[in-house]
Amino acid sequence: MKALVILSFFGIGFLCAGRGEEPRQLWLVLGAPGEESFVSDFAAQAEAWRAAAERAGDVSVREIRDRAALETACHSAAVNSSPELWVVLVGHGTFDGRTAKFNFEGPDVSAAECADWLRGRTGPLMFVHTGECSGPFVPAMSGKERVVITATQSGSEVVTTRFGGFLAKAWAEEAADLDRDGTVSLLEAFLVASGRTTEFYEQRRRLVTEHALLDDNGDGKGTRADWFDGLRVVRKSADGALADGRRARGIVLVPGEADRGLSGEQRARRARLEEEVEALRGRRQERGDEAWYDALEAKLLELGALRHGKLIP
Repeated sequence: MKALVILSFFGIGFLCAGRGEEPRQLWLVLGAPGEESFVSDFAAQAEAWRAAAERAGDVSVREIRDRAALETACHSAAVNSSPELWVVLVGHGTFDGRTAKFNFEGPDVSAAECADWLRGRTGPLMFVHTGECSGPFVPAMSGKERVVITATQSGSEVVTTRFGGFLAKAWAEEAADLDRDGTVSLLEAFLVASGRTTEFYEQRRRLVTEHALLDDNGDGKGTRADWFDGLRVVRKSADGALADGRRARGIVLVPGEADRGLSGEQRARRARLEEEVEALRGRRQERGDEAWYDALEAKLLELGALRHGKLIP
C-alpha cells in the first residue's frame, strides 16, 4: 500500500496558488526601454504577464513606471494584504562595480533600496528582475518566504538579456509543464526560460552572456539552471550550501482547474508539505525503510486530502 501511495504522488508538483480571501498581486515594474528596438520587446513581456494573470483569475495587476510609484506601492497596505506578491521588473539594469540598479525614466532604483522598501513584506514574495546586471539583486532581496529570480548571475553580465522574454512566455506553453501535472510552476518556468536562453546563443554561435539565477532557500546565493536534470538538483556546491528550487517548484501563477478555490491556509499548508516531501527524497537510507515510508506516506496522504479541498488537523 505504501509503495502505491508513493508511486501515485511522487513527481507531482502540489500548488500553492489559488483563490484566497484577498487577490494575489502582480506588480509589473516597467522600466525605461532606452533604444526604440526594446519598446516592443518589453511591451510583449508585459502583455504576456498580464495574460497569465487574467488566466489565473485571482491576480490583480498593478503597473509601476517610475521610482516614486514603486516606493509608494511598497509602503502601501497592499504589500501585506495580498496572500502572494509578485514583483516583476521588465527593463534594463546597470552596475558600476558597487551598486546594481534598475533603470526608470527618471531616477533609478538600487537593489538595496528595493530590499529596504519591501522589508515589511512578511508573506510569500516572488521577485523577478529580467534585466542585465541583475545578479546583485539576489543577495539583496533573498529571505524567508521569498523566491528571487534574476536574468544574470552577477552585475558584470552587462549585455542586453533575452531571459525575460522566454520567462514571460513560459506560463502559456504546454512544453513548460515538465512534470506533466497540468500546471507550470515557477521553477519550471525558470528552467525552461534558462534553457531557451542558452539555445538562443548557441543557435547563433554566440558566447552566452547571461546566466539566470534562482534563490528560494534564503541564503542569497542562487542556483543556475545547469544544476538541474529535469526538476531534480544534480550538483552540489563546494561549501555544502543547499541548492534552491524546492519552494519555487510549489509556486504557480496560473493554477489548474483542480486547484482553484483553495483558501490561504490550504495554500500555505500545501507549500510546506511539498517542501517536506522534497526534503525526504534523499533521506531514505538515513531514516531506514520503514520509518521513511511511514513519514512519506503521512505527508502524501495529507497532500491528497488537500487536493480534494480538505484540511487534516
